[in-house]
Amino acid sequence: MAAGGKGNGIVESYLVAYNAVSFIGWAYVLIHTTIYLLEHGTDLSGLFDRIGYPLIFVQTGAALEIFHSLTGLVRSSALTVLMQVYSRLLLVWGTLYVFDYPEIRASYPLVLMVLAWSITECVRYSHYALSLLDIEIPVLLYLRYTLFYVLYPAGVTGELLEMWAALPHASAIRPSFKAFLLLNMINYPPVLYKLYTHMIRQRRKILGGKGGTKTNSKATTANAAGSSPAARKKKL
Repeated sequence: MAAGGKGNGIVESYLVAYNAVSFIGWAYVLIHTTIYLLEHGTDLSGLFDRIGYPLIFVQTGAALEIFHSLTGLVRSSALTVLMQVYSRLLLVWGTLYVFDYPEIRASYPLVLMVLAWSITECVRYSHYALSLLDIEIPVLLYLRYTLFYVLYPAGVTGELLEMWAALPHASAIRPSFKAFLLLNMINYPPVLYKLYTHMIRQRRKILGGKGGTKTNSKATTANAAGSSPAARKKKL
């Protein structure tokens, strides 16, 4: 990242654009999932046809966040970002894209996973984009650091059930593929614990609470970037 104001302005503009486009993508997935459920109720046979490929596309775009953290465009931990992005890419490419079976593409776990992901990301990306523009919406800030209490476990539950449903089909392709999915499932509890406790610490830092002191969110955003507001870094 360039040290000068012009370079920093380009970086900030890019991050605003990235977060705005990501918000639009996830909003599309959320809105169309909701509309489908209202129209078809428990008949999930056409859900993937409605939102499957937009979901894969917008989630794959999140791989850029690994690049952002590794290159210092943002101060998010590269390891934390990698864990989040990797698990989701495994779900969209290693299960949803590969296996065209109703227990995977037309299931309640898919609904649970998609709703948890899309709500989380709509809040997260809109919060980041607005913060970069020095716009603070208290309700959005509160939701950003509160909804994870419910949405993280909900999303993980959906993810694990999706992978569980894929195991017999993975075994038919190659036994090692099934073993690979099982290994990832076993790894979920420690990863969830790390991400969950990270968000709890972030909540205490931003909103205050037991064992923590409330921090002004604008000051936190500015301090993350150093002396130049244009070089502001988003934090996970």
